[in-house]
Amino acid sequence: MSQAIGLAAEQGEVSERVSPLLVIRESGIYGMGCFALAHLPARKKFAHYAGEIVRGSRRIEARLRGQGAIMVIRLTDDLAIDGAAGGDETAYINHSCAPNAYMRVVPGDRVAFFALRDIRPGEEITINYRDPDHPEVCHCGADGCRSNPRPRRNVK
Repeated sequence: MSQAIGLAAEQGEVSERVSPLLVIRESGIYGMGCFALAHLPARKKFAHYAGEIVRGSRRIEARLRGQGAIMVIRLTDDLAIDGAAGGDETAYINHSCAPNAYMRVVPGDRVAFFALRDIRPGEEITINYRDPDHPEVCHCGADGCRSNPRPRRNVK
C-alpha cells in the first residue's frame, strides 16, 4: 500500500487513490472501509486484490500474527497476498454477513472482486470472509449476523 493511502486511511480521509472506482473511508462496521465511488453493476468484476505475494506457510503465519486488521488472503497453504504491503483500497473491504460483493481466485494467482448486486456510489463494499484466519466476532449488524443472530419471527 502506498504510504499516502496508509497515512490518509489512519486520518480518516484519502488524498490519493489507486482505483477510480474505490475510496477508503471510516466504516460503520470496523475501522476503515472500502466504498464505491461509482455504480458497480451486479455480477461484474470491479477490482483485483493488490499486495505483496507471500510464499511459504511460516512467512504467511508471521504476517498474520503481525497484523491488527488482517489483510492477508490465502490462495493455498503456501501462497498468499498481503494487502498491507503494496495493497490498495481493496485491502479495506470489510466482512458482512449480508455482503454486496464476493471474491474469487482467478488465473495468475490473483483474487478478483465481483458485485453480488448493484452497488450504489457511497455504499461500503463488503464480502463474507468465511476464512479461518479472520475472527468469528462480527460487527456488521446485518439480520442474522453470525455474532448476534436474531431469532426469526413466525409469520401467521
